[in-house]
Amino acid sequence: SGGDDEAALRDRADFTQDYATDIVACRGCGLVLRNPRPPARAIARAYRADSYGPERLASLFAAQLELGRRQVAEAAPFLPERPRLIEVGSFVGGFLAAAQERRWDALGVDPGEEVGAFCRARGLRVHGGTLDTAPVEPASLHAVAIWNTLDQLPDPAPTLRAARRLLRPGGVLILRVPSGACFRLLCGLQERLPPALSGPLRAAMAWNNLLAFPYLHGYAPRTLDLLLRPYGLRRVGLRADVLPR
Repeated sequence: SGGDDEAALRDRADFTQDYATDIVACRGCGLVLRNPRPPARAIARAYRADSYGPERLASLFAAQLELGRRQVAEAAPFLPERPRLIEVGSFVGGFLAAAQERRWDALGVDPGEEVGAFCRARGLRVHGGTLDTAPVEPASLHAVAIWNTLDQLPDPAPTLRAARRLLRPGGVLILRVPSGACFRLLCGLQERLPPALSGPLRAAMAWNNLLAFPYLHGYAPRTLDLLLRPYGLRRVGLRADVLPR
């Protein structure tokens, strides 16, 4: 039925940015963003207070561990055999656990109190704050990994400054972000195509969490290049991805 079809066409994951707002794009660089949006203090407070419960945390960890193993394998060619790194937005610790399996020296950074306690109970190291307050010496990291978190930061500048300060020469900043360019392209196609053809596009958007765009920012290669350039960072690789398997 139509109701069932509509229920199926929902974003595939829940994010903090679930309020109604306009989605706008910069004509100059193509950055997609929510406008208006809550202040940074309110967003940080929401992440600190996120609550999941033991069963859901365990289920999320099992799924995230599988993804973390793939992310570790993707990062490994850019790193030494036993790198020292930080993950920003470590959540339930899937990537940290996968890095631990490879005997990497990995520290997580996440303001969430419940997820931080969950990780520490599993023997994973997590700093309950932000990257700029992490207890790490300058120029000591081989990598800073930010999977699915940069887009949720109201202002990425403090995190990027901290990453640049903590990375050693030749260090790697690893980012995984939703594609604002993809979102704009699919929205434009939906307006021009007949319903029979726009349906599959909506399904693709739902599969990749782009229907309601529950992010603060949607980046594209050009916008990332412009964002990272002032910090002395340049792009050395780019790979397309989908949100769920």
